[in-house]
Amino acid sequence: MTEIPFEDEHKDLLALAKMMEAAVPALAARLGTWKNHLETGLGTATSPFSAESTLDEAVLALRHVWLEAAASSTSKSYRSPSEGERTVTPIGRFHNFGYERDLQPTALETRCAKFFVSPPPGYTQEHALFSSGQAAMNAILTLLSSRQTAPLRLCHEGCYFETIELLRLYAGRFEPASLERADVVIAEPVWCDGKVFGTVSLKAIAERAGHAASIIVDSTLSGLDDGLNGLLAALPGPKEVFRLHSGLKLFQAGLELADVGIVSIYGSAAADELRHIRTLQGSGLRFADVAALELPAFLDPAATRAYENAIFQHNAALADAARDNPVLRVAYPEGRAPFVIFNLPSASFYDGLDEKIAEEAARRSLVFTKGGSFGFRGHRFETVRPEGKAPFLRVALGRRSGPSFEGILELFRAFAC
Repeated sequence: MTEIPFEDEHKDLLALAKMMEAAVPALAARLGTWKNHLETGLGTATSPFSAESTLDEAVLALRHVWLEAAASSTSKSYRSPSEGERTVTPIGRFHNFGYERDLQPTALETRCAKFFVSPPPGYTQEHALFSSGQAAMNAILTLLSSRQTAPLRLCHEGCYFETIELLRLYAGRFEPASLERADVVIAEPVWCDGKVFGTVSLKAIAERAGHAASIIVDSTLSGLDDGLNGLLAALPGPKEVFRLHSGLKLFQAGLELADVGIVSIYGSAAADELRHIRTLQGSGLRFADVAALELPAFLDPAATRAYENAIFQHNAALADAARDNPVLRVAYPEGRAPFVIFNLPSASFYDGLDEKIAEEAARRSLVFTKGGSFGFRGHRFETVRPEGKAPFLRVALGRRSGPSFEGILELFRAFAC
């Protein structure tokens, strides 16, 4: 091919490599080799689709370079370092800890202050990082349930299945209640139960949850711009608010470097209590995870916003493209989400569905991968079969535009069971 295809993604990957080299100069030679392979592959690609495959391979290779450096550096120390050991990450930052579960990712937590929008006047803001979003939610529930012996009335405005399962483990500590009577409210601004998407108005939460002492907002599907400040500004007075993100999906430039849960704490002095719970439960980041997350692209607000906005736009385009297909019932919220749900006429239509989509994608030469989760640079699909519920098809389009993106839109416009 005479021109390098996918110039936008090409430049974005080169910028990530340059960022890695600036942070760890010793990686220069390996990153130079990586760059040569990428540009040779793109320059000799026989079609735009083969160029997309080259980009997918390049993302994995770039990820490997960084994670290998993180593992190499952190593996030089024991998880319980002896006195005098230099427990340093590839960027040269020293982390002082006696046991790995005592590690405090202070530098990363400090970076969160510039990553998230400052709260309105009257609210403080602190951040605590955990080994996953689920670990973060568990720590918050542990904190709230430890404050008194009587059960707390809880309203869950959402349906994330792991939150529901986690609450079952707290039987006797929380009891269901209406929004108006709840002591604790868990709100998911965007939620999906496999059949439909829904949204929760944070302003309505502020207006109706006057009795609640604590509000937990799970913004994992909403991304960086989740409207939290609208909630804080609408509350009649300062109230304890926890905002939770699973930071693996949309905040790591599609590299999935390390699982991480981010809790932002407003109107409360509970940050240190959560960090103490984190240590007791062993739910903090491992040393290698901290090293991986020190890549400057993580917690970069401008880069993250551009990345996730592209994903939201692509999935909204897919939902729009498939709405006129009489075979498919499309589920997508009025706002935005990082994937689209499709419901087929009956359960039998899901038999062999993944294979059918894969065959059709191959016939059209699309780079469209069977796999779970969302937030990648490329595009994925998966039939999900929840226990005790009807199956559904989830399609998670990634950041990358181009012929496969356009081809997937056309595939679902014309999809037939």
